[in-house]
Amino acid sequence: MRKIGYYIILVALMMTQAVTAAPAKKKTSAGKNQSSAKEWKGANRNIHHLALWGGLGYSGLVNKYENNRFIGGGGGLIGVGYEYKYDHFILHAGPEFRLFSSLDKITFPSSYDVAMMNSGFSQVKHYTFTEPMKENHVVGQVMLPVMLGGTWDRVYFLAGMKVGYALLGSYSQSSTYSSSITDADAYDPAWVNMPNHGAVTDEPYSAKGSNTYGLDLTASAEVGLNINAFLSQAWNEANAARRFPWYMRVAVFADYGILNLTRASQGAMASVDEKNVYTRSLHVSDWAGGRMNSLLVGVKFTALMQMNKPEPPKPQKPAMVLDVQDTETDAAIAAATVEVTPMQAKKPRTTKRTTNSKGRLVMKLNQGTYHLRLSHTDYQALERDYVHGDFGDTLRLAMTPRPDFRFYVRDAKSDSLLAATVTFINTSNEATVASASTDSLTGFAKLRLPLNTNIRVHVEAANHLALTQTVGDIGGTETFRLEPIVKKRAIILHNLFFATNKTTILPESEPSLQDLYDLLQENPEIRIRITGHTDNVGSDKANKKLSEGRANSVRDNLIKRGIDAGRIEAEGKGESQPITTNDTEEGRAQNRRVEFMIL
Repeated sequence: MRKIGYYIILVALMMTQAVTAAPAKKKTSAGKNQSSAKEWKGANRNIHHLALWGGLGYSGLVNKYENNRFIGGGGGLIGVGYEYKYDHFILHAGPEFRLFSSLDKITFPSSYDVAMMNSGFSQVKHYTFTEPMKENHVVGQVMLPVMLGGTWDRVYFLAGMKVGYALLGSYSQSSTYSSSITDADAYDPAWVNMPNHGAVTDEPYSAKGSNTYGLDLTASAEVGLNINAFLSQAWNEANAARRFPWYMRVAVFADYGILNLTRASQGAMASVDEKNVYTRSLHVSDWAGGRMNSLLVGVKFTALMQMNKPEPPKPQKPAMVLDVQDTETDAAIAAATVEVTPMQAKKPRTTKRTTNSKGRLVMKLNQGTYHLRLSHTDYQALERDYVHGDFGDTLRLAMTPRPDFRFYVRDAKSDSLLAATVTFINTSNEATVASASTDSLTGFAKLRLPLNTNIRVHVEAANHLALTQTVGDIGGTETFRLEPIVKKRAIILHNLFFATNKTTILPESEPSLQDLYDLLQENPEIRIRITGHTDNVGSDKANKKLSEGRANSVRDNLIKRGIDAGRIEAEGKGESQPITTNDTEEGRAQNRRVEFMIL
């Protein structure tokens, strides 16, 4: 057993060295460095093997008897089967025979009594075991393993299940005992319960019998080395040239029964006091749990005979390695979206990938010309064409940070700079994207806004009407002009929308209505008049009615929000007061408006 432990440690050390050591390199005629360990492997798809294997190690039957001392024994296995390989994946199956032994020391109640009759007298024979019972089991099983795993140049592993049934099972017992006899009754009262003749001391006890074991379900795993990878290149080349190449490997393995072996004792004849006593295995007695788990660990050797010529490996696509950096800082840009579109395909299909935390993207592409488009929320989009060759390329592309959005806030009448608060809102979810403030000296501010986002800006300044409008070019410069709060001057409600030829206010008008409500709420002393206007399309009467209806719709909306009805007047002017020509669509759109005036 100690030698088996040494073998296991030696194999584990070899595996550690195989994983950490770099494979030896050989200079080929083509001038490329290749691993000699890889040269023997060749193609690795759809390979079929005849597998032969055998193993030796430590074994045992782990029982549930609470007073048991598990010692175990020696065991082994031998099998023949089939193994399939596809790239690094392997499937292993086939019958095997396992034979193992187990030794246990069991301490049960130290004494027990047996009632008996002798010459008409009632007697009790007392047995006392003077040392633990030793019980040895031998089990032979036929198993069907089904294992899955992976293999690389030097190492491999397998894991799976084994289903089996025991063909044979036997046990033997040995111990020592002492005995005595007492009379339960006798003619002479002095003899009652008095130890007498027939006593023995430290007599040997032994028994043998057979057990019938049942179904066993075993979890199995092994990890080891591919021996061919450590042999010379000449040997591997000669082996690969054979009709049936051979491959060898060595591993450490472990099998553990999870279903538990079940069994029925067939009994045994034991010699006690020169008489035959019918006994049975202690593991199936009233003192034990009646079930045992199988255990087998050790070293395994496998030989594989390749039965077919493998499929040649498909040619590998050369890789494109893309590094994306900031033009200003040279820092890596993570999470940049890269769109790759083949330019020569009849039906180009764009593939999207993102750079990793180091700003790198690796893609395997067929040879050809591609169009690359890089985008990021904090950078300007970048596009370029790229020719992908036989051996791949490493590209380094730099993206320019997106420009700042610059803006001024001015008085609409005097053109003077204003101290204002500017809030930018994402129209898709109404979340605040950013905010900034301007002062009366510069009236200027800048910030960066996210790309590909619909943004609405809300500008507020003291003694001025709030302004709400959408942002066009988020990388440009814009001036926001606020109307001063002045009585008796008409102010157009921008971004107020109605259904065509109707008085129904559309939902996208909400920001403008909210601004007007805020003005009335913050200045409770003012009153306003709302006036509707139309273009000249249609009759005067119809346009008059439409303009009045739209003005009243705005008034009703403000009243529903809580503004006193006495503070709001409404009227319609129809087409009578245009602010520009009605000869163009653009002009007519400007004439269709709603104004308000502070009274």
